[in-house]
Amino acid sequence: MKAHIASVILFFITIIFPKASYAAEDTLRVSQKQAEALFLNNNLDLVAQKLSIQQAEAQIIQAKLWPNPEFSLDEVNLWATQNQLSSGETIPPLIGNFGKNREFTAELSQLIETGGKRRKRIALETVSRDISIEYFSELLRELRTQLRKNFYELSFQQSYLSVLNGQLSALDQLLASFERQYAQGNLGKQELFRLKALRLELNQQMLESQREVHAAQKDLGILLNIPASKYLVAGADPNPTFDSLNKLSLEQLITTALSNRPDGKISILEQKWSEKKYDYEYARRKPDLTLGLNYDRGGNFLLNFFGFGLKVDVPVFNRNQGAILDSKIGIDKARIAAGQKNKIIEAEVTGTFRDLQKSLQAFRSLESSYDADLDQVFRTYTQYFLKRQINMVEYLDFFDAYIANKRTILVTRKQLLDKREELSFMTASDID
Repeated sequence: MKAHIASVILFFITIIFPKASYAAEDTLRVSQKQAEALFLNNNLDLVAQKLSIQQAEAQIIQAKLWPNPEFSLDEVNLWATQNQLSSGETIPPLIGNFGKNREFTAELSQLIETGGKRRKRIALETVSRDISIEYFSELLRELRTQLRKNFYELSFQQSYLSVLNGQLSALDQLLASFERQYAQGNLGKQELFRLKALRLELNQQMLESQREVHAAQKDLGILLNIPASKYLVAGADPNPTFDSLNKLSLEQLITTALSNRPDGKISILEQKWSEKKYDYEYARRKPDLTLGLNYDRGGNFLLNFFGFGLKVDVPVFNRNQGAILDSKIGIDKARIAAGQKNKIIEAEVTGTFRDLQKSLQAFRSLESSYDADLDQVFRTYTQYFLKRQINMVEYLDFFDAYIANKRTILVTRKQLLDKREELSFMTASDID
């Protein structure tokens, strides 16, 4: 029973003083710029995608290589029987005694690619490398947006937890005062218990808020690739400015998005890749040549016979018709996909711009001094309640309204930050 009571006390101490539980931990306070610098240096997904670019560069190197020559040695007799030598024909040695009465043939051949296949294969792999670069840019765009939104989420959750902490501190002071009055017989028991019930409700809200903080810290920590033992604190700007959002032009944003977005560039490069693929497949309809040099020792009327040869496929049945048709269709398919991508980009930018305008309108509806005025009114209400100038119901209603309004202010600011970041993502540009 005593152990259970101790556990309950420890639980409430952790709730009431959340920072105390992290006193021994390694707290890392980062600004948005510092978080982005850590992200660019440490994120493992970016490191992996950079290696993909190096792989594409290696494929270009491979495409530039010439085919290796081929050498073959055939028809070697390892010995000659007396019966075979009975005719009286002999073969003199090559060097010293080596090669006497030994017959063999040797061939050296080299493949010669025709139709500019090597050049077109290099061009094809070069476009593949460019696509890999744009995939890296696309991944960077997605992860940076995810990083910033996670940063805003952590800042919001920690700010809301700070509001709850402030309310808990005020409530503790109020409760201590009421307990003294109750001990003196100046206060009813039901009022004291109502405040204690409010304190339990507030503790539960703080516990849920702390869980949200931990979830945001986990997501942000993964993106930054920092040890899980770090307790992250988002050092966000408490009063961000949004004046530049008034000057945004939808037409200019669409133009910027069509020019900058990596996924749009990828669709154009895939169309270019399809064209290069068609050129390569069309070149393959021309047969390659194989040049050969032959040496035959003792295989015919000449002891040492040197001959030259040429080998080429005769394109009677297979002229690569299927692959050419497939790549030609691929060009049309890529062209349609690129056009569709442009339509998608325009629709995404337009929708996000409209959402941003709504969030900006909601933010403007908040008076600049409302946050500070709300704090002042709460302090005044608390004093009125202590002096019994307002009743318990009125105070508790305002207590709940204060927390709700504080959360609304934080949510409104976070929503505008998120929408601004989404528009930056949609246009692949930084919108301050």
